[in-house]
Amino acid sequence: MNQYFGHYLLNKGVLTPIQLSDVLQRERTVKMKLGVLAMNAGLMTAAQVEEVHDLQRIKDQKFGELAVAQGYLTEAQVEKLLFAQHDSHLALLQAISDGGYMAMPELEKTLATFRQEYGGIDLGSSATNEDELVRKLLDFSNAGDNADFLYNYVGLMLRNVVRFLNDNPFIIAEPAASSAFSWLVSQQVVGDVSVSTSLHMDERVLLEIASRFYVESFSSVNELALDCAGEFLNVHNGVWCGSLSDGGHKVDLLPQSIVNQRETPLAAETYRVIVGTSFGNFEIILSVQA
Repeated sequence: MNQYFGHYLLNKGVLTPIQLSDVLQRERTVKMKLGVLAMNAGLMTAAQVEEVHDLQRIKDQKFGELAVAQGYLTEAQVEKLLFAQHDSHLALLQAISDGGYMAMPELEKTLATFRQEYGGIDLGSSATNEDELVRKLLDFSNAGDNADFLYNYVGLMLRNVVRFLNDNPFIIAEPAASSAFSWLVSQQVVGDVSVSTSLHMDERVLLEIASRFYVESFSSVNELALDCAGEFLNVHNGVWCGSLSDGGHKVDLLPQSIVNQRETPLAAETYRVIVGTSFGNFEIILSVQA
């Protein structure tokens, strides 16, 4: 939920993308992952934690939900761990204050306004539906019946950046920022729902995504780095297709491709979203096929 308050501050012009990235990184230093807390409490082994992390490569579910499904944790234990994870919204507010970006009185007022506009959402709630929050940040209404698929796609991408790239992403409403991007990672989803999906990024971001996903440092673009960046999109799309299949849709994935391409199509049916991270920005490009 924290990143959505961050989105709010970004879109209101209270924070710049660079400042928001700094705030989210400050907040991360005090927020431990649930798997680490479970191991520290003696509730799960490292192998069990890794197994749950692997399951997240094919299922769009939170760590606690999967750990319960596998029989490693009870729901009561998950709730206790979530509580122990700390009041994360307080950590975010503290990070904003520590960074000198807002004084506490101003921050308190802005937080109250945010809660009013977002229907009284509890910043610390683990039950917040991220896809619904993405709907408040983006407008895919022109996509008609396909709008829900696009909202879900972007919401899942934000979650998967957290899961697989170990970063806190946020949405930037600056389409022109993509002009400097040079690498296009693409993959076609075909079937009942047919969508052309792409990630557009510069070389530095491509190398960072490849390094974080593969857990090996890449300093220059080579075949393995390109494969790893492509596999990140492939895994993400695989999880998304799994959720579509669960909803009764028959879909499949074609092999991904990567090209060095600065310009991208601007067809009317193309939807573009800039995602900010601590290591740079990348663009999600989605084109719904008839």
